[in-house]
Amino acid sequence: MDYLLPEFEDQQRSPELSRRVFVKGLGLVSVGLVLGVVGGCDLDKLLEAIANRPMRRWLRTGSAEVDADIATYRQGVQLMKNLGGASTSWNSQAAIHGVGCCFNFCQHGNSHFFDWHRAYLLNFERIIQKLTGNAKWGLPYWNWNQTPDIHPAFLDQNSVLFLGRTHTTMTGEPSGATTTSVLDPFFQNDHNFFTFSPQIEGWPHNTVHGWVGQTMGSGGSAMDPLFWVHHCMVDYCWNKWNIELGNDNTNDATWVNTNEEHLVDADGNPFSMTAGLTTVLPLLSYQYESSAIGSSPATAAVKTKRAYEKLKQRVQTGANIRFDIKRRVPIAERAQISIARPMSKETKLATEDVAAIVNSNAAQERIFASVEFAQLPPESDFFVRVFVNLPNATSSTPQSDPHFAGGFAFFGTTPANTAAPSTDHAQHQPNFLVNLTDAIQRLRSRQELKENQPISIQLVPVPFQGKFEREDAQLVLNKIEIIITPVIVKSQQ
Repeated sequence: MDYLLPEFEDQQRSPELSRRVFVKGLGLVSVGLVLGVVGGCDLDKLLEAIANRPMRRWLRTGSAEVDADIATYRQGVQLMKNLGGASTSWNSQAAIHGVGCCFNFCQHGNSHFFDWHRAYLLNFERIIQKLTGNAKWGLPYWNWNQTPDIHPAFLDQNSVLFLGRTHTTMTGEPSGATTTSVLDPFFQNDHNFFTFSPQIEGWPHNTVHGWVGQTMGSGGSAMDPLFWVHHCMVDYCWNKWNIELGNDNTNDATWVNTNEEHLVDADGNPFSMTAGLTTVLPLLSYQYESSAIGSSPATAAVKTKRAYEKLKQRVQTGANIRFDIKRRVPIAERAQISIARPMSKETKLATEDVAAIVNSNAAQERIFASVEFAQLPPESDFFVRVFVNLPNATSSTPQSDPHFAGGFAFFGTTPANTAAPSTDHAQHQPNFLVNLTDAIQRLRSRQELKENQPISIQLVPVPFQGKFEREDAQLVLNKIEIIITPVIVKSQQ
């Protein structure tokens, strides 16, 4: 999406407008930081950088612009690999995210998954811009919903973009994590930043890693050039939800002021950025060519100064979005479970408490299963289906079953004989949210969920390839809870 078009050109030279529209609330130094402009107090340079910020295009065939971006990407990857042990080298940048089995500084399983990776991608993009001399290059994104096949440029064995992968298309992936039927509820019904983010991470994001497999499925996934275009798509998911579809990020001070660190800029210097600043990056530092995600279509570019100013004000301000929990219902406590067998746990509640869940008003509250594990599995060759009140569910029970609520996948592995998470895993906690609301409403309407019956939750591991690599693998479950949260009503635009 081109959010700053030539129609702005006559207004851009007004210092008063510049300060009011582009700088207010951020400060000139901060704007210089997000733009990467030397001399953060030079308004002309700042405004020129905004007007000409790079375009991140939808990675597809048949586009001359995309082909040119791929050529620059190929050149940039090779130049990074030629840098040896420099902090901007390919290996060093990948190591920031993680190496081998483990994750180093990346944020996973918490509310900073989106913003940390956004800052990480920005610096990666700028490193390639500097190395190739192409300051307008934008990292393309792999829209696995619209184009499930990996782009041919990544399948050429003579290319620096090639790496061995178990699958080269998301077509046939058994959970359907990147399909419209899975994605639509996230984009169309979830207006809470704190529940949208973990659902995108836990299902489509993790599943793409695990299904593509090999290096992409490991803690060293950033060594695969496909990692970066995959995470660019994850960033576009946030962009789509927040900027194009009009949902608000949180303005919670603790979240906004969290400093994302351990990053390196294009000059090899340490770099950090607050979570709050990352929210405006798509309006100041780069822009997305819009494309559809599920039933949410591509959107037209913002064409007027007023529309841009209103958009930037909304994104920059955020809203009073919280993850308020009205009620917690414990389902299971710490236990070791086998991935080869489904797990079923039943609530132990008084009838009136069951009735409060069964008769919940979907217009006012959402019901989630919160599933927390102590560590990653030894293999991530499976995903997990979640059912409500179906104790006999198995890996062959289809997602079309009315008891099906949702799913999630793991990303990365814990080495064998590791009793507890290593230090490198401290920021990668396998925590998942699954929205039970629709399943509960559906079962109630079918008279299959009643006030005088306990509610049970089933976790059913399903192997990607038809069988588990390690059928003896154990998962260490911390707890399962049913949590009830208020509905977030999207603000009027």
